[in-house]
Amino acid sequence: PDEPVYIMSDGKKLYRVFLNLISNALKYSLAGSRVYITLEKKDGNKALAEIKNISNYEMDFKEEEVLERFVRGDKSRSTEGSGLGLAIAQSFVQACGGSMGIKVDGDLFKVKLEFTME
Repeated sequence: PDEPVYIMSDGKKLYRVFLNLISNALKYSLAGSRVYITLEKKDGNKALAEIKNISNYEMDFKEEEVLERFVRGDKSRSTEGSGLGLAIAQSFVQACGGSMGIKVDGDLFKVKLEFTME
C-alpha cells in the first residue's frame, strides 16, 4: 500500500512468524524461481500479507495437514526440522489476533495472514 498499515500485535511473535515463513519459502522454492511477498488493505480494516513460492518438490498433502504439529510437507525430506514451524507460526498468528491459511495450487504454495488494522 502507499501508506503504512498498522495493527496492534506482539512484535516479537510476528517477527518469528515472518522469519519462519520467509525462511521456509526460500528453503523449499524451486531453484531459480522467486518468492513473492505482498501486503494489502482489504475490506477497509483488514491487513492481508501473503507469501508465495513455487515448490521444489511435489506437494502431496492436504492444506490443513501441513498446519498440524509434526507434519512435514515433503515426507521424504531428511533434512533438519521437527515439522513444528507452521503449527507454531499459526498459533503465534492466532495469539496476535490474526488468522493464517495455507493454499496449494499445483506447485504454488501460498501462506495468507490476515489481521484487523487499528
